[in-house]
Amino acid sequence: MAGTVMGWWRPSRRKGGRTSARTRRVAARVTALRSLVNGGPSPDFRERLRADLMRAHADERTAGRHAAPPAAPASHAGSRRPRPRRSLLVRLRPVLVFGVALSGMFATGVRTYHAVPGEVLYPLKRVAESTVLVLAYDEKDRAEREMAAARLRAAETASLIGEAAPDRRRLIAQTLDDMETKTRAALTRVALRGHADGEARRFARQQRKVVEPLLPKLDGENRDKATQYLRYIDTFTASGR
Repeated sequence: MAGTVMGWWRPSRRKGGRTSARTRRVAARVTALRSLVNGGPSPDFRERLRADLMRAHADERTAGRHAAPPAAPASHAGSRRPRPRRSLLVRLRPVLVFGVALSGMFATGVRTYHAVPGEVLYPLKRVAESTVLVLAYDEKDRAEREMAAARLRAAETASLIGEAAPDRRRLIAQTLDDMETKTRAALTRVALRGHADGEARRFARQQRKVVEPLLPKLDGENRDKATQYLRYIDTFTASGR
């Protein structure tokens, strides 16, 4: 068999040049295979492979320079640049806003308390007063709150006398009527308890000191209302109930 194989590689003289060319091609392939087995890749192959690897490495570096920088790890968070501190005015702005709102509410409450009939805030004052009366927890507390409302009506009447409003007479008449209503309700509750205590008598004396000086300044109808009111509280005080 060995002789047969060796004879296959031996050029045939009977077929001339064709057999020799075929034999040379096969021999070149065998030589190439032998170089791969014995000596590794050829120098040309190595050069092409090196050029391809260098080109790929250069492309990766170019793409990395244009990519976004990676986020800093959590362990280096403290080394980042600190945020700028806000100004003192910005930090105190919520406190200032709250203070202004609180001051506005306080000022509105004071103006509401001192409002007189005919002013914009007076209806709000009467609503708050009605709420206070409803929240009374017993008859004595209700009587004391009604006395406080009657004192306010007397002070409002004194304020209205100095006003130059066109409907001043009507407002004074309404205020005197409400003052008498609150006074009768308070003193009636005191009378139902069977005696007139010191607080009720003090209330009657205080009301006389406020209302009596107003009589010369009132017109005919309102003067009659005030005079009738004084007679009522005098009778209550003198009775000693």
